[in-house]
Amino acid sequence: MNLKSLLTRPRRKVNDEQLSCTEPLLINNVVEALADHHLSVSWGDRLLTLDKTAGFKDEPGFARAFAAIRGSHQYDQYNGPDSIAWRLNTLVWAGHCALRAGGEFVECGTFKGDMAWVMLQMLGTERIPRFWLFDSFDGFSPHYSTTEDYPDNPGFLEFANKIYQQTGLYEYVRDRFAPYANVRVVRGFLPETLDIAMPGDVGFLHVDLNSPRAEIAVLERLFDRVVPGGVIVFDDYGWKMFRRQKEAEDVFMAARGYQILELPTGQGMVIKR
Repeated sequence: MNLKSLLTRPRRKVNDEQLSCTEPLLINNVVEALADHHLSVSWGDRLLTLDKTAGFKDEPGFARAFAAIRGSHQYDQYNGPDSIAWRLNTLVWAGHCALRAGGEFVECGTFKGDMAWVMLQMLGTERIPRFWLFDSFDGFSPHYSTTEDYPDNPGFLEFANKIYQQTGLYEYVRDRFAPYANVRVVRGFLPETLDIAMPGDVGFLHVDLNSPRAEIAVLERLFDRVVPGGVIVFDDYGWKMFRRQKEAEDVFMAARGYQILELPTGQGMVIKR
């Protein structure tokens, strides 16, 4: 199959694991060839950038932290060399803003903890008063998530549950952050878990539940706790497959006088006034 036929054939609704091995290899070979014609090429997480500085990748601290988590999880079928580097850069930037604003750090949807771990390394563990890591470690809540949440890929829920219900996932994350006294790993479905473990003032809020109703329920409980200057990052906001989340979050934020900034990483961002 040549590149022209690959790019012009009808689009299929498939999960990453259903794509043939030929397609990612072909795309990656084309991207690699671009390096001969551009000053810089960054490819990963379905994001291709050309001739951008991407200076954060050259920072020794970031390079070490990113290398340590590289390969922990394959985030897309192409498995590009930069993986989620751009998303991590967004989170680290937001974390620096949060340190100036004050308040605790909260992540709703932790998975293996790679994003939070990189933030700890980059910001300095001693500078974060408390970092709350919430996750069910048992996939999606049946009370908040259905296949109708993903109209462009109704098979996503079953596909993702297989990943998020990995045996030993909670124990892995618990042990990974055990050396950090200021990190609290909380197991259970959101938003119910907030009834027993509620943060105080929040300077950084990372929402990554892949579920419209669950994310809105979390915002209803935590938005007012975010301090002025605090940052909210929505991991899935700009991804087409999760458009139901974008629609719900746009309504929630507009009602409070905010507009979410969509980023090319697929993330969305709000800075609290």
